[in-house]
Amino acid sequence: MLKRVYVLKEEDRVDRELFRTRRQIVEHRNDVARQIKSKLLFYGIRSPFASRDRWGQKYLQWLRGMELPRESLRACFESLIELYEYLTDQLMKMNERVKELSQSLKYRQRLKLLCSIPGIGTLIGMEILVELPEMERFKSGDELASYIGLTPSEYSTGQYVRQGRITRCGNKRVRTCAVEGSWILITKDPWMRSKYLQLKAMKGAKRAIIAIARRLMVRVRKILLTGEPYRIGTLGAIRRRFAVSKA
Repeated sequence: MLKRVYVLKEEDRVDRELFRTRRQIVEHRNDVARQIKSKLLFYGIRSPFASRDRWGQKYLQWLRGMELPRESLRACFESLIELYEYLTDQLMKMNERVKELSQSLKYRQRLKLLCSIPGIGTLIGMEILVELPEMERFKSGDELASYIGLTPSEYSTGQYVRQGRITRCGNKRVRTCAVEGSWILITKDPWMRSKYLQLKAMKGAKRAIIAIARRLMVRVRKILLTGEPYRIGTLGAIRRRFAVSKA
């Protein structure tokens, strides 16, 4: 009657901790960036940089060189800027450690398979591997999707069955990686883009990309179990599937 609980090996737990600490640093740095932006808005200071050009060295130099009415206000900005730079430096060090780990015998071959998927690079691929060290324990793609919270919630009354938003239960980190990778995947894989546009027209962009993320994780499971790299869907394959569905 008791359900079996999966217990990580000590080595896997330590590898996972590296990535979770890295993500904490990223979130902390994002919080500091929002605090700086909030102060700029509060004091009516407009940035000459476009959103995509912010947080580089030139932008940080501009922040340091701003004309401010009081020294106490400058001290506040300088404290936040120094904290942002410190966290950036720590993030770079963590990225180097991730790169070293990715070249180890334990991860190298599996990471190469995952990187065959457009939208998955070293960071996302390694985070998936450390969060899901043994893909064999998931008996199906549906079981994996349920574990990471990409399964729609269900509301049933009598003969009526309605599906709502995803449950969001399970591993949030893998779910985030899947969604981030899916935005790039739909620009590289014609079949996935076709499916995304079809779903977007019916359910909206947010639900469509979640559906693509679910399909992506099902593919990830298959790739790791079979050892076969990802194959991009061709336009010819799309037309054949469309023809079969119409027939």
